[in-house]
Amino acid sequence: MEKLFPDSSSELRNWETDFQFLLCIILSAQTTDLQVNKVTHNLFAKYPDPASLSEAEVGEVEKILSSINYYRTKSKNIVNAAKVVKTRFHGRVPRSVEKLIEIPGVGLKTANVYLNSMYQANQGVGADTHVMRVSRRLGFTDSRDPRKVAIALQKLYPKKDWYRVTALFVLYGRYYCKARVKPENSKCIFKEFCTHCSGLDPYS
Repeated sequence: MEKLFPDSSSELRNWETDFQFLLCIILSAQTTDLQVNKVTHNLFAKYPDPASLSEAEVGEVEKILSSINYYRTKSKNIVNAAKVVKTRFHGRVPRSVEKLIEIPGVGLKTANVYLNSMYQANQGVGADTHVMRVSRRLGFTDSRDPRKVAIALQKLYPKKDWYRVTALFVLYGRYYCKARVKPENSKCIFKEFCTHCSGLDPYS
């Protein structure tokens, strides 16, 4: 995978601050980075920081985010996230998983992805849908629980590699190990190990 993606940095764009990057990750759930990038330019132009977004009307935010999946829920979440960051954390995004998950819209996966991508913190593997699909098809786990998948990968790889593992699995899942691709059309480079390519994946 490292040969395929020598630069495994995030594909999220338009952000300039840690708060904006956190919002990008929240918005990227069940949505492609490309779709997120299309809305964040206008979002950050109007609401660049926790102070401005915390005062926003949810309906106005919905207008900006209307082209992405679950935009109503995400609009409410990011406005509430701004309020929490502004009041509880004095306008600064915390740097610990325990405090990050106090923010609306931020779960363990989002917290790990944020810390790994922003600070290369290696706090844990962020098991999104791509990471889970690749892990299952390559036989690293048979679970569909993000926490269990993350734990399985953290046992397989040293802590110093958790950031790279997350980034590489996300990119490989996005461009090679796609959810709906037929086995015969797969670009998988691990076909001899892949349960999907061999027709043995019960979730394919």
